[in-house]
Amino acid sequence: MILYLTVIFVAMLILCVFNILFGLPLLQCEAWSVVVIVVCGVIFQFLIDGLFATFVHLLPKSWFAYDKKIFTSSRAEKKFLNFLKVKQWKDLVWELGGLGGFKKSKIENPTDIDYVETYLMECNKGVVTHYIGMFSGYLLIFLLPSRFALTVCLPIAFVNMVLNILPILVLRYNVPKLQALHSVLLKKVRNNNCASDKVDK
Repeated sequence: MILYLTVIFVAMLILCVFNILFGLPLLQCEAWSVVVIVVCGVIFQFLIDGLFATFVHLLPKSWFAYDKKIFTSSRAEKKFLNFLKVKQWKDLVWELGGLGGFKKSKIENPTDIDYVETYLMECNKGVVTHYIGMFSGYLLIFLLPSRFALTVCLPIAFVNMVLNILPILVLRYNVPKLQALHSVLLKKVRNNNCASDKVDK
């Protein structure tokens, strides 16, 4: 969380300084107006991300089920994520799943198959949410005065895109491991059911 807030604060500071030093004649406004616009742009970005996250959360859970092929990781994707060394920096990425009622910072019930299935579903939801978030930031162009499009809106949208890509990489890195855990638990459940059937007979 500290890393994310630092990136956002530094990006805001750079935008304000750059626009005040070089953009005032073009923007036709005072320095304080630039600061207000930048802050408003970041606030609007948070609101946009929150709106789309809420929308995804309200979609049918079956769309994000653990066994949906669209969310299955390919061998090439796994190699790519290992190449990026996601394991080494993934804990630095801000995890906001708790705001939606399910924390994904660690697996708390690794022996509960229902919990693991829910975890996978929440990961899939998170991936879709962040994919939308990668591009939703460009809506700022239509929310702020047009003269700020190039020097404020686009930079904020770009930073927002990067901050959405990182969680996608982390979630996609975690999914294969969760799927492997789920397979093990599923076998145990089936074996237990078979044993119970034999006892009943």
